[in-house]
Amino acid sequence: MASADALPVSPAEALAALTPMPGRDGVVLAVSGGADSLALLHLWADVRALEPSLPRAVVVSIDHGLRAEARDEAAFVGRIAAERGLAHRVLRWEGEKPVANLQAEARAARRRLLAAAARAEGLDTVVLAHHADDQAETFLLRLARGSGVAGLAGMARVRRDDGLAWFRPLLTFPKARLVATLTARGATWTEDPSNGDERFERARMRAAMPGLIALGLSRDRLVATAAAMARGAAVIDEAVDDLMRRAGSAHPAGWVRLEAGLHAAARAEVRLRLLSRLIATIGGAAYGPRLAACEELDAALGAGDRVVRTLAGVRVERRRGVLWFVPEAGRARERLVRPGERIVWAGRVVAVDAAAPGPVAVGPLGEAGRRAFLAGRCLSADRLGRPAPSAGVLAGATAIRDARGTTTVPGLGDMGAGKGGLEGVAIGGFGLAGAGETVTISS
Repeated sequence: MASADALPVSPAEALAALTPMPGRDGVVLAVSGGADSLALLHLWADVRALEPSLPRAVVVSIDHGLRAEARDEAAFVGRIAAERGLAHRVLRWEGEKPVANLQAEARAARRRLLAAAARAEGLDTVVLAHHADDQAETFLLRLARGSGVAGLAGMARVRRDDGLAWFRPLLTFPKARLVATLTARGATWTEDPSNGDERFERARMRAAMPGLIALGLSRDRLVATAAAMARGAAVIDEAVDDLMRRAGSAHPAGWVRLEAGLHAAARAEVRLRLLSRLIATIGGAAYGPRLAACEELDAALGAGDRVVRTLAGVRVERRRGVLWFVPEAGRARERLVRPGERIVWAGRVVAVDAAAPGPVAVGPLGEAGRRAFLAGRCLSADRLGRPAPSAGVLAGATAIRDARGTTTVPGLGDMGAGKGGLEGVAIGGFGLAGAGETVTISS
């Protein structure tokens, strides 16, 4: 094991790992300056010299503003990128930093900034340097949190989200081999001290690994188990897609509904996975709630025909034989979208054309807005469908407001001083099987 882990990644191995990305003009390489990501940078540059069809790469470093050394580390990456003929960008996490759950918030900020960097470059793929040790730690962390099959599948080699592909080509390589790859070429790297700070959960899990190995829970065993779970999760996801197509539908106003009887008749694992997927999508989260929370919600929805619950920013109702999912109006925040920008709000991409007359605000309709639409006779049965959604569901509908005083809810109409429609705004579907197409709003 140790001798194999000490071998640098060979050119043939790197070529096999990195080249299954056809049809792309370029990618963003996320590089912090640590051994993992610097190995990714060097391997990408090596392989592109061997295989010119490999997409060009733009190296992006994120300065979280949490350590004084971060700026120097980003500059260090910039010098290495320049030596290897790669463009480099530095993005900074601005604003006040949270006190609680700092690492999770920093990861979320990093993801947002990397996505923004990819879109600014006109690219659709972000390449990350996660490796086999990361996969083993992720499995253990999720096991400790009580994750189900989907969570224990670990990190996917390719995950598609919000129009981007997040590509992890190094998942089969141990960290030691990435370090050996750098050592063999005399390369240096930086160390983030938080990686060994046992105040953080992942660092504690890393420190526990030697004891787990003694019990037979080696990195390779954990990675193999995650791979087995991933195969099982793929089968479940196919069943979830089928159930969504048969039982689900989406309204342009921003809610998703399921036929309660069809959902209840599905196997428990399929029901739970669909609940998790819907709540993650509509709540705008990268991952669904914990399994125990989904199990509690599933039990409540099966206990009666008039149920209202909230979970992870999503209002879930069972009413008149239908399950309804919509952003929780009291928690969802309004977001400003300027001309030429795009955001994800409540599970859908909202894009404003660069030629649009001005910015728009996207947020929940709210109770006052619902009353205004009701008074304006926009809430007719032919627009709402049957059965009609409750007042709580309508309050969570997606409202788009412009500076002229127009408020538009896709599929329901518009109200206000600038009545006549918003210009140059497009709203995508939910990215769920059978759950809605792109809605374009224009004058």
